[in-house]
Amino acid sequence: MKRFRFPLDGLLRLRRLREQNSRRELAEALRALRDAETTCQAARTLVREAEHRLVEGRHACELRAWAEALERRRQQLADAERLREEVARRTEALWARFLQLRRDRKAVEQVRQRRWRLYQRELGRREQAQADEFALIRRGRKG
Repeated sequence: MKRFRFPLDGLLRLRRLREQNSRRELAEALRALRDAETTCQAARTLVREAEHRLVEGRHACELRAWAEALERRRQQLADAERLREEVARRTEALWARFLQLRRDRKAVEQVRQRRWRLYQRELGRREQAQADEFALIRRGRKG
């Protein structure tokens, strides 16, 4: 019997490659999200520090300087949170794409597995038929 050949092997390789690339993009997006969250946390800390310094300020010029610093830091925090939200949306989209690509790959793999099992069954039948034929030939020679 011929070797097992799956006609959709090219498609399966392509889907595996796409899934692998998607997994890589998702990992990069998750790293970017983690970095954005770290940046937001650092900006929040700076805002709290500026608020604390503003409350502790004793002179008008010191109060004005800390008020300006607080405003700048709040703006930096808002920018950082906008960036984090953007990265989070992109990460969610990449996650959904990865899941779809994984489902696509698994569908082709399931077809391949079914065809492999059919091939194995047919191979077993043929081998059994051949063994039966040899047994009949042997019995015919003895009789």
